[in-house]
This record gives sequence, structure tokens and C-alpha cells, in this order.
Amino acid sequence: MRPQTHSKTLVICPKAIVGKWERDLQEWCATADICSMSQIHKIRLNQYKTIVIDEAQHFASPLFDKSRSQRTEAIYNYCKSNPTAHILLLSATPIRSTPWNAQTLGTFLGHYWDHRQFRQTFFYFTDMFGIWHWEPKSDWRVQIRPYLERISDIVLLSDCVDVPKQHERVIRIPWTQDQESALDKTVEPSKEWHNRHRAEQGKKKFDELDKILNGYRKVIVVCNYTQQIDDYVKWIGKDRQVYVLDGRTKDQDAVIEAAKKADDCVFIIQASMGAGFDAGEFSVVVFASMSFRFVDYIQMQGRVLRVNNLHENVFYYLIAGQCDKAVFEQVKKGLDFHPPHYKGARV
Repeated sequence: MRPQTHSKTLVICPKAIVGKWERDLQEWCATADICSMSQIHKIRLNQYKTIVIDEAQHFASPLFDKSRSQRTEAIYNYCKSNPTAHILLLSATPIRSTPWNAQTLGTFLGHYWDHRQFRQTFFYFTDMFGIWHWEPKSDWRVQIRPYLERISDIVLLSDCVDVPKQHERVIRIPWTQDQESALDKTVEPSKEWHNRHRAEQGKKKFDELDKILNGYRKVIVVCNYTQQIDDYVKWIGKDRQVYVLDGRTKDQDAVIEAAKKADDCVFIIQASMGAGFDAGEFSVVVFASMSFRFVDYIQMQGRVLRVNNLHENVFYYLIAGQCDKAVFEQVKKGLDFHPPHYKGARV
């Protein structure tokens, strides 16, 4: 018998795709341990010589920040303790919201960019909102690409195949005077903004959604708020099979597989949960309410835009007021949206 030459390997991935990784490894006759990102603190990482991190953007919080995530800290410490280890980072969206994401991921791969020089290249010092801080330069997303190309292989879907035409449709729902009058405007700006945004997700928006659902057999509906998800389950579930993937879903892989196999269904996905899995069986995605993060938007589009199952898709955007509009416009620019939180903020 030949001695085994492969190193002990760990795959770290989102909880929702642990089952997918198990099936893929079995299909390719490969051996590796698998754990979800939430389990990483339970694993003795130093026993592995190879680590594969799927959806690596979740490990890219700024290293210099005292509030960096525990999972980033764990991988950083592993890399320091195991300089000869093999690290494979997988992500369709490696840069989430700041240039520091690239610096962190580069560090995991053995590329160290001087903190001060990096900051000078991609940030400027400003007193925006009366507080002096470092703000990313407006062109940082363009300027960061050469840095990424030094440490990674970047492959676009369009580099590999001819991508079918993708369709976008924006539906605007009027904001009424009754809704405006019902808002409590005595609260501080941040709370007023969130109250307004939640009010925009009400029955009037669902009535427009219902018209869309009636025209298709299989539809993904994206919602930012759990209350909105619960309302839609109650309203849609009277007539259609509904599957839900959100932070409360215990067996996420089972729900995903059931929705994919269903002949007729509505698959409601929380806006922050669209990473890593295939949903090419769907060709219609309705953004009933969007995540405030650009990376979540790109990830959600990627569920139906699959290289192994290419087809035309339709993306609907339901815009029911000024908050919806602000989120939509900012995210479509490729930027994260930040609700007003300072004195005198305008919504």
C-alpha cells in the first residue's frame, strides 16, 4: 500500500453549505474535515496542514481593529503559528466594504502590506460629521484591483462563458400621506429612519409582490427584516408552498435542497443569507427589501447566475419609499448603505 501523501485538511464554510461540501467531497473522492464558521472556535486548527475557507470574505475584518472578529483572529493566529501551511481562500466577493479586507486576506496568504503605506494609498483623513477619521478614497475599488491580482487568481463568469442577458425591473410603490402621518417623528434620526423603512415593507408592498408571484412557478423573494419574512410566510403560505432560509433556520442545507427540488414554490431568503449555495433552478429573484451591504446583493445575484446552469434571469426591485430608494441607489453604486445616526441627519 502506498503511503498517504496528502496533508490533513479542514474546510471552513457557512453553515448553509456544509452539506453541499460533504456531497462534493464524496463525489470527487476527496477527504477533509468540514466545519461551519460558527464552529471554528471548537476546532484545534494547528492539527491541520491545509485549510480551505469558502466565502473567505467573512474572515476579512481589519486586523488592526481591536473589534476584529474572533474568526479573523483565529485564522490570523493559525497563519502565524503555521507559516508553511497551505491556505486556500475562496470568494466571489473578497472585498466587502473597505480596502482593509484585502490587507487581511493578503496577510493570511503571506503578503504583508505596511499598515501606514496602505492607509495612505487608499484613505484620506477627514472631519466628516465633526469627527476626525480615515475615510476610503472614492476610487479605492478601482485602485485595489492590482493588489488583489498580486495575491489571487481572479476569474469572471464572462471570462469563461457567454453570459445570457439578465433583466432588471424596478417597481415603485407610492408612499401615502396616511403612512407619513402614522410615523413618530419625535424620536432620534436613526430610530425614525428604521421605523420608516420598516413601514415601507407593509401590505402595499406585498400586494405588488403578489402580482409578481402569480406570474411565475418558482420565485426567490429576498427580505431584510425577519418580521417581513414572517408576514410573507403567513400571506403567501395560504396558497403556495413556502420555504424560508434565515438566521433561525436550523437545517439550512435541507431547506435549500427542498426548495431546489420543488416544482412550484416561493423561496424566501433573508438578505444576508445568500452566500455559497446553488439555486440555478430559479430564474426570478424579487428584492422585496435589500441588505445594506453591497456584498450581500452580489452574493444573492450569484445564487441564480451559475456557470453550470446558465439562463436568463429577472431581478425585480420593490421600492416603496425614500428609505428603500436610498438603500437601492447606494447598493447599486457598489457601496454599502449607512442609515443616518448623527444629529441633524436627513432621511
